[in-house]
Amino acid sequence: MPAHDGGKPIVLTSSRAEISRYSGDPFAAFMATFPRKWIPKWFMKGEWFDPNDNPDGTAKFVPYGLRKIEALLVDEFGEENVATVHPENLDKFVGPRTKVVGISSMDPMGLAYVSITYNSMIGIGGRSVDEVEFEKIFRSPALNRYHPRIIVGGSGAWQLRDAGKVDEFGIDTLVHAESEMVVVDLFRNAMNGNDLPREVSGTRVPLEKIPSIRKAASYGVVEITRGCGRGCQFCSPTNRTRHSIPIASVMKEVEANIRGGARSIFTATEDMLIYECGPKFVPNREAVVKLYQSIADYPGVEHIHLSHTSLAPAVKDPKMIEELTPILMPKTRYVKGFRNYTETFITALFGIETGSIRLMEKFMRGKALPYDVKDWHEVVTQGVGVFNDNGWKPMGTIITGWPGETEDDTLQSLELLDKLKGSKMFYVPLLFIPLEDSKLRDEKRISLEYMTELEWEIMANCWKENIKVWDPGKQPIFSVVAFLSYFLFYKWKHGTKAFRPIMKLAGFPDSFLGKVSRGCDPTHCQPGEAPKGKVFG
Repeated sequence: MPAHDGGKPIVLTSSRAEISRYSGDPFAAFMATFPRKWIPKWFMKGEWFDPNDNPDGTAKFVPYGLRKIEALLVDEFGEENVATVHPENLDKFVGPRTKVVGISSMDPMGLAYVSITYNSMIGIGGRSVDEVEFEKIFRSPALNRYHPRIIVGGSGAWQLRDAGKVDEFGIDTLVHAESEMVVVDLFRNAMNGNDLPREVSGTRVPLEKIPSIRKAASYGVVEITRGCGRGCQFCSPTNRTRHSIPIASVMKEVEANIRGGARSIFTATEDMLIYECGPKFVPNREAVVKLYQSIADYPGVEHIHLSHTSLAPAVKDPKMIEELTPILMPKTRYVKGFRNYTETFITALFGIETGSIRLMEKFMRGKALPYDVKDWHEVVTQGVGVFNDNGWKPMGTIITGWPGETEDDTLQSLELLDKLKGSKMFYVPLLFIPLEDSKLRDEKRISLEYMTELEWEIMANCWKENIKVWDPGKQPIFSVVAFLSYFLFYKWKHGTKAFRPIMKLAGFPDSFLGKVSRGCDPTHCQPGEAPKGKVFG
């Protein structure tokens, strides 16, 4: 029902940057974390950012979490009263009958790991695509004319409070964490004109209360596990009860996605290999293989995208990876010849995080289970080897600037990277970010200005390996870019400590550049200790 007929009582949306499917390639969505001023205006139109609608004007694909909320609200208020739409279509659905607009957010202020790290790294800075596009929602003429109640949820809701944007955007309520148990009452109160709380924290959701989506999600996302249970203090899913979603429920969502026009399925999970796992995270090979075989066999599924995995289960049961590979390889999007790939491969994201055993024991003791965390280097190297042996090229995050990180901690990370040389993988080096819903939320963020030379060395080593493995022919281009970047930006912004690592990225050998310095800014750390950085915002 368009706005000139009164509008829908409940309207759901998210920003253009988050509602886009990026031509079905989830990794292309990282573009939304880059500075908006880098992206040409013509690029912000077309297939990636323009509406992709059903005949009735509602959005064909939207973020998975928004589909979950939609399912709950349709059950409570009726499908005729709920519309989930592209933000450019708000004026068609928001009218005098509209009581509440719900907005999903993932990284609305550009304060997540990738945004902070690479906005800083690129040098020119500025607001991310995510931030610019999220703010545009609140300039909708219909929102400003009819003044519906506005509820914002999703993993990035905390960023709006920290950035001081709640009042500026006219937001009534922020919803944090899992929202299934609180959202219906919240929307009912909004519909009835009752007072709303400024912030609501969701409660843990029993498995039987997790709803199934009814319509297609972006990338064809289906949830196969929720929560993790390993106890990593920097990560938010630690706070959620671990569930393995029954295979019947997973396939119900696969069906909804394919019926809605999806041709790929993206399995959302904190770790695909712990699906129905046993005690101490011993993998359940039969359950994992059966799940992916069922998805691959479903009519209409052309591709399967994988999100997160871990290394320890692959080490514990390498046969599981052997059995998964012939199921997933024919369904991978990353085939020989596509984007100049030299071979077909499977990819998924795992966390190295650090090579420091001390930091592992302090912040992520359960990450190596079922092995002892003291064996972390062996778990990482053997796990990557198992994936490589089966034609996988995984992506791995590694974090610098941990709270209290010492020079020895950083050296152990460099040692682990050295052990991984020659592996076929893509490194994602990141700066430590204290996420709101993690146990380390009160720690300080590190910034590039206060990174040590050794921490710069991690960044440079990672990207040098990425170039070598993924596109060695581009090394001359990266050499010129790295060389000019230092003298045009990094030299005056970050000083000489960035010189040697960046020159290594540019291709200069160690024999030419000399040894790494071991200095530390005494105003930000104790001697022998890496700086803790500044608090952003």
